[in-house]
Amino acid sequence: MMLVPTPFGRDLFVACGEDGVTESRFVARARSNSRDAPGTMPHPLLREVKRQLDAYFAGRLRYFDLPLELAGTPFAIDVWRAVARLPAGTLASYADIAAAVGRPTSHRGVARALAATPLALLIPAHRVIGADGRIKGAALGSMRRRLLAFEGIEIR
Repeated sequence: MMLVPTPFGRDLFVACGEDGVTESRFVARARSNSRDAPGTMPHPLLREVKRQLDAYFAGRLRYFDLPLELAGTPFAIDVWRAVARLPAGTLASYADIAAAVGRPTSHRGVARALAATPLALLIPAHRVIGADGRIKGAALGSMRRRLLAFEGIEIR
């Protein structure tokens, strides 16, 4: 596991399993200088995660190309994989994603799956909005607006 500094005032905690990235979530900025978990050697995949995150923060990466170790229902995994393919700077609606996974009437299920994603930023749920063009279901403190603004998208 490691902590990656972001331009959003929070760090991104990232953990890997045997076959891919298992978790990423925004956490309060760490106070120490070390960004790796104490006493651990960086997993080779974590070095690639860091390289891709640095490229994303520099505006040079449109989507992440990392092995993901996803655990969830088959529907949720299909949703997460579809959303992971959305390039930076683009938006899709919950209905668009539902149609893309072959369940065109399951837009609420898409919203539930994205709310439960274990991979913040790496599965860019922030790029999925309501059919009316607004952010839906974002909790207080959500990073969605900041992430979209970082990618050059302003939402009303």
